[in-house]
Amino acid sequence: MCAASTPRCRVEYEENSVLRFPPLAIPVAAACALAVVPSASASAAPARRTVELASFDGVEIVTHFFRAPGLRKGERRPVVLLGTGWAGRGETDPKAEDGQLGPLLRAGYNVVTWNPRGFGSGGAAHVDDPRVEGRDMRRIINWVARQKEVRLDRKGDPRLGMAGGSYGGAIQLVTAGLDRRVDAIVPSIAFNDLAETLYPDEVFRAGWGAMLCSGGFLNGNKLAPQVQKGCLTGLASGRLPDDTYRWFREHGPDHLVRRISVPTLVLQGTVDTLFPLRQGIEVHRAVKANRAPVKMIWFCGGHGSCDTDPGPAKKLTKATVAWFDRYLKGDRRVRTGPGFEYIDQHGVYRSAPSYPMKALGELRAQASGRLEFSRRDADIYLKEKKKKSGNGIPEYMVAARPQAKAVDVALPAVQAPAQTVGTPRVTLRYRGTANKPRTALYAQLVDRGTGLVVGNQATPLPVVLDGRERTVTRDLEAVAWSLTPASRLELQIVPITGLFDWQRSAGRVELTADVALPLVEPGPRS
Repeated sequence: MCAASTPRCRVEYEENSVLRFPPLAIPVAAACALAVVPSASASAAPARRTVELASFDGVEIVTHFFRAPGLRKGERRPVVLLGTGWAGRGETDPKAEDGQLGPLLRAGYNVVTWNPRGFGSGGAAHVDDPRVEGRDMRRIINWVARQKEVRLDRKGDPRLGMAGGSYGGAIQLVTAGLDRRVDAIVPSIAFNDLAETLYPDEVFRAGWGAMLCSGGFLNGNKLAPQVQKGCLTGLASGRLPDDTYRWFREHGPDHLVRRISVPTLVLQGTVDTLFPLRQGIEVHRAVKANRAPVKMIWFCGGHGSCDTDPGPAKKLTKATVAWFDRYLKGDRRVRTGPGFEYIDQHGVYRSAPSYPMKALGELRAQASGRLEFSRRDADIYLKEKKKKSGNGIPEYMVAARPQAKAVDVALPAVQAPAQTVGTPRVTLRYRGTANKPRTALYAQLVDRGTGLVVGNQATPLPVVLDGRERTVTRDLEAVAWSLTPASRLELQIVPITGLFDWQRSAGRVELTADVALPLVEPGPRS
């Protein structure tokens, strides 16, 4: 039976409908899913009941409740709220090979999925705004607490975990920061600071911005006016208006993450070029400071293209279920493993008690050079516009690649096998002139042996080219890479990347770049 208090209510069975994602949202949705293999026990799909819950402003949120398989009469079990990616709909197919619904049900949990506002529910998407989507979640939790299958810690307080990736990862951080009824979370490829990741150093992340904005307008989706304004101005000019930037900045959820004190398993992708590793690192740091149980896993995936060995397919699924078994079911026999696990380019997971790892030293180098640049530098991408990534989208929009036009800084070889795990740092001393003095150059680490940019990442370096000598220092995106004496790494300073807004200035610059990579002793295999 559905709750009598809901305006509308219907009971459906899984075989009756499968929700489809809009074409441009498929890469995002696929990046958020954990790899699973369906088992024979999934053959009898459980019934679901679907309700439309009126939120604080009357907007109705389509919500699906899946009863835990094998639930006996009168028995109550914990519930997991499973969020979806940007522009997607809540999962409804336990048999889906790339979904999380089936594994969670088979692990014995009640599961609730929902269509976020603007994406299959009423209203318009406000991008996990605590003042909007955060209040939607509190309404859903109120409803979940009244379901007869759900275990309660006390009246109105369900034993509740949250899972999901990207948009469905960030809503966990928002909800756990707002509502103390959340007991454990597993945010995957989520953002900690929405404004910082979309607009670092006032450089618009145009590659993913174009895809997210496109997906937000397809399939009947609706975006809040502020989101529409950000899409239009960001893509047209490469800048966000001050009021739009402030609106995104108010979303956090970093200010809410600082409140989280429940067990948190952070899953972040080494090749995620939308929400890079630093977003997960900040979540991990904040929860750790609150002395809550916390673990972080870096995997080859996320918003991007895994061009190296992805490692074991079921790694994240097993880790997620173990986390909930330990902290929702309260099974103290379950071992959740070391506090930090990371994958290298060979698909090997290694571990450490926590992050950051103890450093053995640094790999350092310095070099000087000169760059001339203009808007015509974009020609290198226009010539390759037909080259697609594994997700069927232009490769240059999701993965940085080595460039011919660059100042190259060759790093020395290591004396013995080692790994660089953590955050490299670059200092740029420069002097130059340009018709638009405020612009950006980009730093990327290249492995000449593989021909890949490490982690597919490029980091903006804001520069002011007014003829004066200046200095800028920035942390690059975090990496996990194995090195041998035969490895050949170099830093490239380049004038353009497909990940961010294309170069809108023309000029020349002379520069000296210093780079330092943290070295660690490889941890034990995990």
